[in-house]
Amino acid sequence: MDPVDAFVHDDGSPGAETQNWLQMLPGTVYVTDSAWWLGELRFVGDSIATLSHRPVEDHRSRPELWLAQIPEPERLVVLEQLQQALTQGSPAIRLSYVIDRPDGSRCTIDDSVNIQRDASGAAVTLVGLLQPRVVAVAENDGPSLPSLLDHCGDVFMALDEDLDCHYAAGDTQGALGVASESLLSSSLFALMAPEDGSRIRRLLVEMAASASSSLVELRLRHRDGDYRWFEIHFSPYPLPLTPTSEPSAMPGWIAVARNITQRRQQSLQWDAYTATDELTSALNREPFMGLLRHALSNGEVGARFTLIVFDVDRFEDINQAWGREGGDLVLSCIGEMCRAMLRERFSFGRLGEDTFALLMSGKSLQETATIAERLRGRFASTRVEFHGHWLSFSVSLGVAERRDGESAETMLVRAEAGMRDAKRRGRDRVQQAP
Repeated sequence: MDPVDAFVHDDGSPGAETQNWLQMLPGTVYVTDSAWWLGELRFVGDSIATLSHRPVEDHRSRPELWLAQIPEPERLVVLEQLQQALTQGSPAIRLSYVIDRPDGSRCTIDDSVNIQRDASGAAVTLVGLLQPRVVAVAENDGPSLPSLLDHCGDVFMALDEDLDCHYAAGDTQGALGVASESLLSSSLFALMAPEDGSRIRRLLVEMAASASSSLVELRLRHRDGDYRWFEIHFSPYPLPLTPTSEPSAMPGWIAVARNITQRRQQSLQWDAYTATDELTSALNREPFMGLLRHALSNGEVGARFTLIVFDVDRFEDINQAWGREGGDLVLSCIGEMCRAMLRERFSFGRLGEDTFALLMSGKSLQETATIAERLRGRFASTRVEFHGHWLSFSVSLGVAERRDGESAETMLVRAEAGMRDAKRRGRDRVQQAP
């Protein structure tokens, strides 16, 4: 029997003896439900404060803070990796990511996650071990700096004002299909897509005038003839053209290039669906429905999709009592809370004036109902300050799980029926769809 399982309460949280044992382990142990840091945090070691530079109580009261410290593009990748392990029945997964601390420093984390499942195979508890990654290099027999750079995945270049390359290191073979030596004395402009070149020229002139750095996205030609998307950080540097010459009057550039082709392609796939509501940052109705149709038609066979639909109880009374400005403040608050509370594989849409929807994948109907109940409670306990007054509100929520072959429209109709049933039963409640 796993030692964590041996001393747990009925709700899945570790008992006192287990917690004392976990605190003594090297690294930071945590225990969550199947939603990871997005759900219920059942235990976390005090040493998390050393990793995050935040008080441990902040993490215990707001588990989502840990995820919020992972930069967004990397956070999405990590969530996708974990979701894949959960749905494929994996017993464990090792995640690696960077966190940004409040003081501006960064730390690379190795996160080993043990996935505990019930008799049906559904994930019920995640037990993780957080450890900072430390790279130790011996003075005499450790790997050389070029060796380390070659294995980091990025490409490092020293460029003159015309972007002619005078030094190159890193994974040039994986990124561009060529050895680093072949980049020397060649211009980065020659590798750029023609439509990107003129834009980058203008940007570099502006950066040189202000001696500022910039992060840009552009396409570079791979040896196979296709273009790859790169994120390149240009920093001005007075680069001497030869070892004996003086630095040039115009700055040279230190460039760090990272291949983001996969991330860019994933982003482009959803560009058609990113029309958002300015007030709440939710997808507008038509883009949300397009996303819902796309998800249902392109999901794997047997993939689970659930839908939460909710609206504000007696919203017309709020508008009448406090005016449109008060109503907008409530809607804006809903948008902020949904984004902060549900940082996982979901899509947030605004279907009407005060009606919203959350699309979730990989969740059972019961798991989604639990999330909806937590959301309902958070809304009901919220007070919004408005010109010296405190506004309160509640929502009624309907929850539906997709049936085999069900269309997006039919699934939405059932979720809306659950929401209306919740209103008939007294409002401020969650009701499963018929």
